[in-house]
Amino acid sequence: MTTSKTTPAHSTDHIDALRERMIERLWAVNALRSQPVAEAVRAVPRHLFAPDFPLEEVYDAKAVLRTKFDDDGQATSSVSATWIQTLMLERAEIQPGMRVLEIGSGGYNAALIAEVVGPEGRVTSVDIDPGVTGRARTHLAQTTYADRVEVVLGDAEHGYPAGAPYDRIIVTVAATDLPSAWTEQLVEGGRLVLPLGVRGFQRVYAFTHHGQGLLVGETGDHAGFVPMQGLGAPAPTTVPLTDQVALTTDADPVPAPDRLPEVFAEPAHEQCTGVRIGRAEYFGGLQLWLATTLPGFATLSGDAQALGHATMGVHQSPAIWDGTDLAYLVLPQAATDPDRWEFLARGHGPNATELIRRLVEHVRRWDREHRHGPGPRFIANPALPDAPEMIPMRHTRLLALWDQPQSPQLDWDADPDA
Repeated sequence: MTTSKTTPAHSTDHIDALRERMIERLWAVNALRSQPVAEAVRAVPRHLFAPDFPLEEVYDAKAVLRTKFDDDGQATSSVSATWIQTLMLERAEIQPGMRVLEIGSGGYNAALIAEVVGPEGRVTSVDIDPGVTGRARTHLAQTTYADRVEVVLGDAEHGYPAGAPYDRIIVTVAATDLPSAWTEQLVEGGRLVLPLGVRGFQRVYAFTHHGQGLLVGETGDHAGFVPMQGLGAPAPTTVPLTDQVALTTDADPVPAPDRLPEVFAEPAHEQCTGVRIGRAEYFGGLQLWLATTLPGFATLSGDAQALGHATMGVHQSPAIWDGTDLAYLVLPQAATDPDRWEFLARGHGPNATELIRRLVEHVRRWDREHRHGPGPRFIANPALPDAPEMIPMRHTRLLALWDQPQSPQLDWDADPDA
């Protein structure tokens, strides 16, 4: 593999040109929004944190540099794409002199944070993998950031009490919960920025600590991060329906799981929603809307043959299971227009038509009220009262409020390299 070491073919001028082109793209798509973050990207030599990758890949704003894999070939560590790193730093609103905890190490992102907080600030980076922390320490030492970033080996479920309190916490691995230690170690008014998976759908959120364990967060952009390891590893329940189909849910306990296969084997009922999308049109907001507003929400995995029509995601569709009936959403091509697809509700069971009706109504409401909106705000607190739309987690409870005002969004259509 071509490396990024500076050679006659990879001169300093060439590296500088690639970096400046990347910065130009980040400004254009709105992943860069402030001069301090832009200057951090300009100052930190990204290629020295990823020496085994070609320079053109290292300085591609959209490239994820996967550095470690498990036995199944799934990435367990990576240098995230620059666009998501800068976007999260912007949403964190880091200021000079702040104390920042980074959860998930690699070195490069911590160096960016160190540039923004300056010599009076403090950066602590925690990771559970000794190989990752070792690599981070090596690259930070080689780039003169070793005395500005403390790298800690440990399970970040506990945060890092020795360095607390923190003004900002930035999580660079996919979380499915908000451990109490993170809130306890965050100052009142502090911000927690992380990719959070809510019932299987991951977005970047920026939470502000309002005291007494109350977090209020704004939804950001969709992103894909490697999953948390250790105590915070995701632990959903999956129930097989057939050899090709399974239901995944965070319900505890799952209602009547033994009945799912026989219910799924019953004849299917279908109802069109009348809501269509075009080719390459993003509909992640609908998935999140259903996940946060439908009691009994789950996801159903299987291919088009097993589920009767094309799925909404890659072999995955939103579903509802109430212990008696099953309903799910699929996405067949519209019969009258080859460039349009229509959401269709499909279900099984003695009262499936009622679940189907509920699913159709939710899709139509999303189309009327939220299709072009920014997504929800979230309130997180372990003391939130029971409610049909409350989402329980191990450490806290979430409630989605679909009243978030419009805010600056990424615009990949403005990418000069598109």
